[in-house]
Amino acid sequence: MRTTAETLEKVLALLEEIRERSSSGTAILVEGKNDAAALKRLQIKENIRILKKKETLLNVLENIGEFKEAIILTDFDKRGTRIAGFCAKHLRGLGVKPDLETRRKLRGLVGKEVKDIEGLASYVEHLRAKCLPVRSMRGTF
Repeated sequence: MRTTAETLEKVLALLEEIRERSSSGTAILVEGKNDAAALKRLQIKENIRILKKKETLLNVLENIGEFKEAIILTDFDKRGTRIAGFCAKHLRGLGVKPDLETRRKLRGLVGKEVKDIEGLASYVEHLRAKCLPVRSMRGTF
């Protein structure tokens, strides 16, 4: 079993990887505007695309066709899993490489503590509060 400090370090490393990939032109797909806001609080600010808009999900996905790759970060519930599968299938058809592995890794790290991307920023803040000395070891988010 991981310690809180180990969990925080692994989550921060994965978030850094997401941030770097986003900055390099990979799309980040989230379900709603609160999920996007949480990622921005974690300094992931580029190429975020929101799936729940006034247009249909297929229309949103078609607009992602300009990207070569997309990290799918839907919520960790059954509905989010179904949406992730739907997105992956349709993105492949558009020639976009879907990344579901990052979502799987993130879900594995946060366990049942976080049910959605919206709660991720608060979770990281909670972990930091529990292990303040770790804060000086990692870059800030």
